[in-house]
Amino acid sequence: MTVPPELASPQPSRHRLLLGSLLAAVACAAMLLGTSPGLPMAWDEGNAILRAERIVQGDWQYTTEVEGHPAFYGIVIAVGQWISSAWLQPLDAARFGPMMLFSLAAGAMFYRMWRDYSVAVAVGAVAALMLLPRMFAHAHFASFDGPLTSCWVLAWATFPVIRDPSASRGVLLVRQLNCRTNILWGIALGMTLSCKATGWIAPLPFLVWAAVYRDRAAARTLAVGLPVALLTFFVLNPPLWHQPIQGWLTFFDLNLNRAANGGLNISTWFLGRMYNLDHPLPWYNTLLWTAVTVPLGTLLLGGVGMVAIFRRWREDTAGVLLAANWLVLLIVRALPGTPPHDGVRLFLPSFAFLAALAGVGCGVVFSWTVRRWPEQIRARWLAAAAIGLLYVGSAASLFRYAPQWLSYYNLLIGGLPGATAAGMEPTYYWDALDRSVLDWLHEHTAEDEKIRFAACPPENLALMQRWNILRRATREDAPGEFRWYVLQHRPSGWQPADLWLIEHAQPAHRKTLLGVPLLEVYQYRQYLDARERTDATAGLPSSE
Repeated sequence: MTVPPELASPQPSRHRLLLGSLLAAVACAAMLLGTSPGLPMAWDEGNAILRAERIVQGDWQYTTEVEGHPAFYGIVIAVGQWISSAWLQPLDAARFGPMMLFSLAAGAMFYRMWRDYSVAVAVGAVAALMLLPRMFAHAHFASFDGPLTSCWVLAWATFPVIRDPSASRGVLLVRQLNCRTNILWGIALGMTLSCKATGWIAPLPFLVWAAVYRDRAAARTLAVGLPVALLTFFVLNPPLWHQPIQGWLTFFDLNLNRAANGGLNISTWFLGRMYNLDHPLPWYNTLLWTAVTVPLGTLLLGGVGMVAIFRRWREDTAGVLLAANWLVLLIVRALPGTPPHDGVRLFLPSFAFLAALAGVGCGVVFSWTVRRWPEQIRARWLAAAAIGLLYVGSAASLFRYAPQWLSYYNLLIGGLPGATAAGMEPTYYWDALDRSVLDWLHEHTAEDEKIRFAACPPENLALMQRWNILRRATREDAPGEFRWYVLQHRPSGWQPADLWLIEHAQPAHRKTLLGVPLLEVYQYRQYLDARERTDATAGLPSSE
């Protein structure tokens, strides 16, 4: 596997590679642990945490049940809770496993990029990864998309390659190292398959890459690694143990026929129109999502990296494998019949590989400067400063949008205000229900009064009440009267009464970001009035 000679650096020792990747992983873990307490509980976390808790009791609601999610993300959550529950708050303890797995993946990315390119490229890649606002949010969550991304990165990073010390100009060659390295890659790939059905797309870039370059050593790796991956999937999903044939069939049926389950046909609001499985998103949706939710500096550097890779695709085979892992989910998500909801969440791993491409772009810019002005030290400093400013811009966005990183849009679309005006969803995961909103609700709600949430997952509310994060009742059957109705600004989830409230009523409290409402609190009698009016308009009997 080769890289451009201008980007190659002398092969670092294994000790230096391991030390550098360890430092990168520790730095990422510190960032995630330090910011987790301020990040509100997101939509799927309650369900994922409760499933993980059942693992200890031997109750595996995975693979052959509900929507057919595999079990590994639950194992990661459960192990993290077991390790950290004595010294972290409950929500942070549930997130500990996914955060540590993501940090491990970041360290593996550093290792691979330094080995394949240079330490500067490695630093640029991991910095870009940690400064992607939406990725940064998902890296915390006790859910499945963060672990899926982590395992996919680990599968790419462990694909067995070595640099040939005897080759000239920094050539990299794929070789059959030994059976253990192939097995390690197979295990990482099996973990990817075991996080979510999306992970079953992960083998494609490796298969296509091996076919394009006709690499026999890579073919041998695939021949060993793919069966190991399938075995790993089987081992990590106990519901398959007792029904190995029907279990597999059920798993694929649940994941390939989501339209048959009306509860999983979730809509999304995209450029002012509603889409779902019956009305697929336009083919360009993944390109647009990437263009408007990635900081401009990362987009620019990633573009530079991709252009450099494809200009030298015969030589830069390492870069082509990286680009293939970025591209595959953009293509698959654009196909009709794929679930459309939740913004970038369903093709999140592509953003990790875009960050790695941005690291390549850093190396390209700096190496071009060195070649253009070989004697000018000042030019090198200017190039480094320009690259640094791009990363400072990304860091500023991360700071400005905190902790609502899932609401991030870049300047290409005018930030969050421009995206909302263009018909994009300002929020979708209940992450606007942060500490400031909860403090207001507690202050303005008597202990014998209740709060009603619009389309908020009951598992989240139950856990927040168990952990004393939410200190007021929310269930219909709880004693007391409802005082407030809390509504998030997710157009795809609005009911007619919600839309009437937004258009005609004045909220008692509003959570905004950059002037855009993310969440509003209405008096409950306003909600009842809205229901009565919208039911009457629709010709339905009164809801009350």
